[in-house]
Amino acid sequence: MRYAILLSGMSFRRHINGLEFCYRTLVYRLGFARENIHVLSYDRSLRSSREAGEVAPLAVWPGDQTPYRLQVTGEGSRTAFQSALETIGSKLGPDDQLFINTTGSGGNHGSGRGPDLIVFPNAHRYRCRDFCADLATLPPHRSLVVLMAQCFSGGFNEAVLDASPAASTFIASAAGETNPSFTLPNDLNWDSFQRNFIAALGGYDVDGVALSGTHRHGTRRWVTVGEAFECASTAPIRSPYDSPEYAARPDSAVNMTLVEDARAPSGSVSGIAAESGVG
Repeated sequence: MRYAILLSGMSFRRHINGLEFCYRTLVYRLGFARENIHVLSYDRSLRSSREAGEVAPLAVWPGDQTPYRLQVTGEGSRTAFQSALETIGSKLGPDDQLFINTTGSGGNHGSGRGPDLIVFPNAHRYRCRDFCADLATLPPHRSLVVLMAQCFSGGFNEAVLDASPAASTFIASAAGETNPSFTLPNDLNWDSFQRNFIAALGGYDVDGVALSGTHRHGTRRWVTVGEAFECASTAPIRSPYDSPEYAARPDSAVNMTLVEDARAPSGSVSGIAAESGVG
Protein backbone atom coordinates (compact mmCIF):
# COMPACT_ATOMS: atom_id res chain seq x y z
CA MET A 1 0.00 0.00 0.00
CA ARG A 2 0.95 3.60 -0.52
CA TYR A 3 0.14 6.45 1.85
CA ALA A 4 0.70 10.21 1.70
CA ILE A 5 0.70 13.24 3.99
CA LEU A 6 0.52 16.72 2.47
CA LEU A 7 1.32 19.42 5.04
CA SER A 8 1.15 23.20 4.87
CA GLY A 9 1.04 25.26 8.05
CA MET A 10 0.27 28.96 7.69
CA SER A 11 -0.71 28.48 4.05
CA PHE A 12 -0.56 31.16 1.40
CA ARG A 13 -2.58 30.72 -1.79
CA ARG A 14 0.42 29.35 -3.71
CA HIS A 15 0.94 26.69 -1.06
CA ILE A 16 -2.66 25.54 -1.41
CA ASN A 17 -2.20 25.52 -5.19
CA GLY A 18 0.85 23.30 -4.77
CA LEU A 19 -1.00 20.89 -2.49
CA GLU A 20 -3.81 20.72 -5.04
CA PHE A 21 -1.34 19.84 -7.81
CA CYS A 22 0.30 17.22 -5.61
CA TYR A 23 -3.08 15.74 -4.68
CA ARG A 24 -4.28 15.56 -8.29
CA THR A 25 -1.01 13.99 -9.39
CA LEU A 26 -1.07 11.35 -6.66
CA VAL A 27 -4.69 10.41 -7.32
CA TYR A 28 -5.10 10.81 -11.07
CA ARG A 29 -1.60 10.15 -12.39
CA LEU A 30 -0.04 7.81 -9.87
CA GLY A 31 -3.07 5.88 -8.65
CA PHE A 32 -3.02 6.66 -4.91
CA ALA A 33 -6.24 5.88 -3.08
CA ARG A 34 -7.90 9.08 -1.86
CA GLU A 35 -8.55 7.57 1.56
CA ASN A 36 -4.80 7.01 2.01
CA ILE A 37 -3.95 10.71 1.55
CA HIS A 38 -3.98 13.00 4.59
CA VAL A 39 -4.16 16.70 3.66
CA LEU A 40 -3.24 19.10 6.47
CA SER A 41 -3.52 22.82 5.77
CA TYR A 42 -3.90 25.98 7.87
CA ASP A 43 -7.21 25.88 9.80
CA ARG A 44 -8.49 22.67 8.16
CA SER A 45 -9.89 24.54 5.18
CA LEU A 46 -8.88 25.81 1.75
CA ARG A 47 -8.47 29.29 3.20
CA SER A 48 -5.20 31.16 3.00
CA SER A 49 -3.71 32.55 6.19
CA ARG A 50 -3.55 35.93 4.47
CA GLU A 51 -6.76 35.71 2.46
CA ALA A 52 -7.43 39.43 2.51
CA GLY A 53 -4.14 40.19 0.79
CA GLU A 54 -4.33 37.61 -2.00
CA VAL A 55 -6.21 38.00 -5.24
CA ALA A 56 -6.62 34.38 -6.40
CA PRO A 57 -10.27 33.29 -6.05
CA LEU A 58 -10.90 30.54 -3.54
CA ALA A 59 -13.10 28.39 -5.78
CA VAL A 60 -10.88 28.17 -8.85
CA TRP A 61 -7.49 26.49 -9.12
CA PRO A 62 -5.15 28.39 -11.48
CA GLY A 63 -3.73 25.20 -12.98
CA ASP A 64 -6.69 24.54 -15.26
CA GLN A 65 -9.31 27.02 -13.97
CA THR A 66 -11.45 24.29 -12.39
CA PRO A 67 -12.69 24.04 -8.79
CA TYR A 68 -10.31 22.73 -6.16
CA ARG A 69 -10.65 19.00 -5.48
CA LEU A 70 -8.46 18.90 -2.42
CA GLN A 71 -10.13 17.35 0.61
CA VAL A 72 -8.48 18.92 3.66
CA THR A 73 -8.57 16.40 6.51
CA GLY A 74 -6.80 18.30 9.28
CA GLU A 75 -5.14 21.50 10.44
CA GLY A 76 -1.64 22.34 9.29
CA SER A 77 -0.31 21.71 12.78
CA ARG A 78 2.14 19.40 14.51
CA THR A 79 -0.73 17.78 16.38
CA ALA A 80 -2.53 16.94 13.14
CA PHE A 81 0.70 15.66 11.58
CA GLN A 82 1.27 13.41 14.60
CA SER A 83 -2.30 12.13 14.29
CA ALA A 84 -1.81 11.37 10.59
CA LEU A 85 1.42 9.50 11.37
CA GLU A 86 -0.37 7.52 14.07
CA THR A 87 -3.22 6.58 11.73
CA ILE A 88 -0.89 5.57 8.92
CA GLY A 89 1.49 3.86 11.33
CA SER A 90 -1.30 1.57 12.53
CA LYS A 91 -1.58 0.22 8.97
CA LEU A 92 1.95 0.62 7.62
CA GLY A 93 3.63 -2.68 6.81
CA PRO A 94 7.10 -3.76 5.69
CA ASP A 95 6.11 -3.63 2.00
CA ASP A 96 4.45 -0.20 2.16
CA GLN A 97 5.49 3.28 1.04
CA LEU A 98 4.90 6.72 2.56
CA PHE A 99 5.16 9.98 0.65
CA ILE A 100 5.30 13.30 2.53
CA ASN A 101 5.11 16.73 0.92
CA THR A 102 5.64 19.77 3.14
CA THR A 103 5.19 23.32 1.95
CA GLY A 104 4.41 26.71 3.45
CA SER A 105 6.96 28.79 5.29
CA GLY A 106 10.15 27.63 6.95
CA GLY A 107 12.57 29.31 9.33
CA ASN A 108 16.18 29.06 10.41
CA HIS A 109 17.60 31.40 13.01
CA GLY A 110 20.94 29.67 13.55
CA SER A 111 22.54 28.71 16.86
CA GLY A 112 20.60 25.45 16.92
CA ARG A 113 17.23 27.22 16.61
CA GLY A 114 16.33 25.83 13.22
CA PRO A 115 15.50 24.83 10.64
CA ASP A 116 11.80 24.52 11.26
CA LEU A 117 8.38 24.47 9.64
CA ILE A 118 6.01 27.33 10.39
CA VAL A 119 2.71 25.69 11.31
CA PHE A 120 -0.79 26.42 12.56
CA PRO A 121 -1.76 28.00 14.89
CA ASN A 122 -0.03 31.32 15.40
CA ALA A 123 2.97 30.52 13.18
CA HIS A 124 4.26 27.96 15.66
CA ARG A 125 7.76 26.65 14.95
CA TYR A 126 7.82 22.91 14.29
CA ARG A 127 11.50 22.19 14.88
CA CYS A 128 13.44 19.81 12.69
CA ARG A 129 14.33 17.69 15.72
CA ASP A 130 10.66 17.43 16.70
CA PHE A 131 9.56 16.62 13.14
CA CYS A 132 12.13 13.84 13.02
CA ALA A 133 11.20 12.54 16.46
CA ASP A 134 7.61 12.25 15.24
CA LEU A 135 8.73 10.55 12.03
CA ALA A 136 10.72 8.01 14.03
CA THR A 137 7.51 6.73 15.68
CA LEU A 138 6.50 4.99 12.45
CA PRO A 139 7.02 1.23 12.19
CA PRO A 140 9.55 -0.20 9.72
CA HIS A 141 8.35 0.04 6.12
CA ARG A 142 9.67 -0.31 2.58
CA SER A 143 10.24 3.27 1.54
CA LEU A 144 9.84 6.90 2.54
CA VAL A 145 9.90 9.73 0.00
CA VAL A 146 9.85 13.32 1.29
CA LEU A 147 9.49 16.49 -0.78
CA MET A 148 10.04 19.76 1.09
CA ALA A 149 9.27 23.09 -0.58
CA GLN A 150 9.66 25.52 2.33
CA CYS A 151 12.59 27.88 2.90
CA PHE A 152 15.69 26.37 4.54
CA SER A 153 14.34 22.85 3.94
CA GLY A 154 17.74 21.36 3.14
CA GLY A 155 18.52 21.49 6.84
CA PHE A 156 16.08 18.59 7.31
CA ASN A 157 17.80 16.23 4.87
CA GLU A 158 20.32 14.34 6.96
CA ALA A 159 18.11 14.42 10.06
CA VAL A 160 15.25 12.79 8.14
CA LEU A 161 17.58 10.05 6.89
CA ASP A 162 18.72 9.37 10.44
CA ALA A 163 15.18 9.30 11.83
CA SER A 164 13.51 7.30 9.10
CA PRO A 165 12.51 3.72 9.95
CA ALA A 166 12.14 2.93 6.23
CA ALA A 167 14.46 0.52 4.45
CA SER A 168 14.95 3.16 1.74
CA THR A 169 14.60 6.92 2.24
CA PHE A 170 14.81 9.80 -0.23
CA ILE A 171 14.31 13.48 0.56
CA ALA A 172 14.33 16.36 -1.92
CA SER A 173 14.42 19.95 -0.64
CA ALA A 174 13.89 23.15 -2.56
CA ALA A 175 16.61 25.10 -0.78
CA GLY A 176 19.77 24.67 1.25
CA GLU A 177 19.76 24.96 5.03
CA THR A 178 20.57 28.68 5.00
CA ASN A 179 18.64 29.66 1.86
CA PRO A 180 15.06 30.64 1.06
CA SER A 181 12.99 28.97 -1.64
CA PHE A 182 11.23 30.88 -4.41
CA THR A 183 8.16 31.08 -6.60
CA LEU A 184 8.25 30.58 -10.32
CA PRO A 185 9.50 33.63 -12.23
CA ASN A 186 6.58 35.94 -13.06
CA ASP A 187 3.99 33.57 -11.59
CA LEU A 188 3.32 33.85 -7.88
CA ASN A 189 0.78 31.01 -7.96
CA TRP A 190 3.46 28.32 -7.57
CA ASP A 191 6.57 27.38 -5.66
CA SER A 192 9.10 26.66 -8.39
CA PHE A 193 10.81 23.48 -7.21
CA GLN A 194 7.68 21.78 -5.90
CA ARG A 195 5.72 22.33 -9.11
CA ASN A 196 8.51 21.06 -11.34
CA PHE A 197 9.24 18.02 -9.13
CA ILE A 198 5.60 16.93 -9.02
CA ALA A 199 5.14 17.55 -12.74
CA ALA A 200 8.10 15.29 -13.43
CA LEU A 201 6.74 12.51 -11.19
CA GLY A 202 3.35 12.51 -12.88
CA GLY A 203 4.43 13.43 -16.38
CA TYR A 204 2.00 16.35 -16.68
CA ASP A 205 2.18 20.02 -15.76
CA VAL A 206 -0.55 21.90 -13.91
CA ASP A 207 -2.43 22.69 -17.13
CA GLY A 208 -2.59 19.01 -18.13
CA VAL A 209 0.05 19.29 -20.86
CA ALA A 210 2.21 16.17 -20.99
CA LEU A 211 5.91 16.66 -20.43
CA SER A 212 8.17 15.48 -23.21
CA GLY A 213 10.09 12.28 -22.55
CA THR A 214 9.10 8.85 -21.30
CA HIS A 215 5.51 9.36 -20.13
CA ARG A 216 3.82 7.56 -22.96
CA HIS A 217 1.13 5.06 -22.29
CA GLY A 218 1.92 1.44 -23.16
CA THR A 219 5.68 1.97 -23.12
CA ARG A 220 5.71 4.12 -20.00
CA ARG A 221 8.82 4.11 -17.87
CA TRP A 222 7.93 5.79 -14.61
CA VAL A 223 10.22 8.60 -13.50
CA THR A 224 12.32 7.86 -10.43
CA VAL A 225 12.60 10.28 -7.54
CA GLY A 226 16.20 10.97 -8.53
CA GLU A 227 15.13 11.82 -12.07
CA ALA A 228 12.34 14.04 -10.75
CA PHE A 229 14.93 15.93 -8.70
CA GLU A 230 17.09 16.41 -11.79
CA CYS A 231 14.09 17.58 -13.82
CA ALA A 232 13.05 20.08 -11.15
CA SER A 233 16.61 21.37 -10.80
CA THR A 234 17.05 21.94 -14.54
CA ALA A 235 13.52 22.74 -15.75
CA PRO A 236 13.36 25.40 -18.47
CA ILE A 237 10.99 27.51 -16.35
CA ARG A 238 12.23 27.59 -12.78
CA SER A 239 13.53 30.03 -10.22
CA PRO A 240 17.26 30.62 -10.73
CA TYR A 241 17.56 31.43 -7.04
CA ASP A 242 16.53 28.06 -5.59
CA SER A 243 19.32 25.86 -4.23
CA PRO A 244 17.80 22.36 -4.31
CA GLU A 245 19.43 19.47 -2.47
CA TYR A 246 18.61 15.82 -1.96
CA ALA A 247 19.74 12.99 0.30
CA ALA A 248 19.23 9.25 -0.04
CA ARG A 249 19.88 6.18 2.06
CA PRO A 250 20.95 3.80 0.69
CA ASP A 251 22.31 5.47 -2.43
CA SER A 252 20.01 3.30 -4.55
CA ALA A 253 16.98 5.07 -3.03
CA VAL A 254 17.26 7.58 -5.89
CA ASN A 255 15.85 4.82 -8.12
CA MET A 256 12.53 4.57 -6.27
CA THR A 257 9.27 5.60 -7.90
CA LEU A 258 5.86 6.35 -6.43
CA VAL A 259 4.19 3.67 -8.54
CA GLU A 260 6.08 0.56 -7.49
CA ASP A 261 2.91 -1.26 -6.44
CA ALA A 262 0.49 0.50 -8.78
CA ARG A 263 -1.14 -0.53 -12.02
CA ALA A 264 -0.57 1.86 -14.89
CA PRO A 265 -3.90 3.50 -15.74
CA SER A 266 -5.72 1.90 -18.66
CA GLY A 267 -6.61 3.69 -21.86
CA SER A 268 -4.98 6.37 -23.94
CA VAL A 269 -3.17 9.39 -22.61
CA SER A 270 -6.07 11.57 -23.71
CA GLY A 271 -8.45 9.22 -21.95
CA ILE A 272 -6.50 9.56 -18.72
CA ALA A 273 -6.59 13.33 -18.97
CA ALA A 274 -10.29 13.34 -19.67
CA GLU A 275 -11.07 11.03 -16.78
CA SER A 276 -8.90 12.86 -14.29
CA GLY A 277 -9.78 16.38 -15.26
CA VAL A 278 -6.17 17.42 -14.69
CA GLY A 279 -5.84 18.27 -18.34
